[in-house]
Amino acid sequence: MKRILLIAAAVLLMILTAACGKGNSSSAPATTAPQPATDAPYIDTQLSEPEWTYAEGTLQLLGGDSTALATGKDEILYFAIVMNKDGSQELRFKLSDTVATKLKNQSADATYTMTLNDETIGTATLNSDGTEAIITKENTVGDITQVASKIRGLAQ
Repeated sequence: MKRILLIAAAVLLMILTAACGKGNSSSAPATTAPQPATDAPYIDTQLSEPEWTYAEGTLQLLGGDSTALATGKDEILYFAIVMNKDGSQELRFKLSDTVATKLKNQSADATYTMTLNDETIGTATLNSDGTEAIITKENTVGDITQVASKIRGLAQ
């Protein structure tokens, strides 16, 4: 009989202590409002597109006679480093619609020079609709990943 009373008391004690856990306890940390997320620049892209990112510094696309064809963030919107299926890398620069319209009538074999803060990145060609300037690994001044890091502001 004593065993039954001890077991019943233990069960009753467990039920009482479990029921007390639903309320606020004084040892629980006070909840605060969540901090707002930082406004990090983000470019929403489709899976079939390169992972575009903004450039740190002033990009400039120069024509064969060194005239500026596109300058700054309003005309060269963003860039990406792309790995092709054959393993080669290239830098792509997305141009604004205004610049693409202006360059669409250029010769297909024309080459351009891309600069970052007036320092040459490499020799570029345009894609068929003039919306992207492309610099291949062979046409880059220096290592292509180091150049990409420099454009992103991650390296000097």
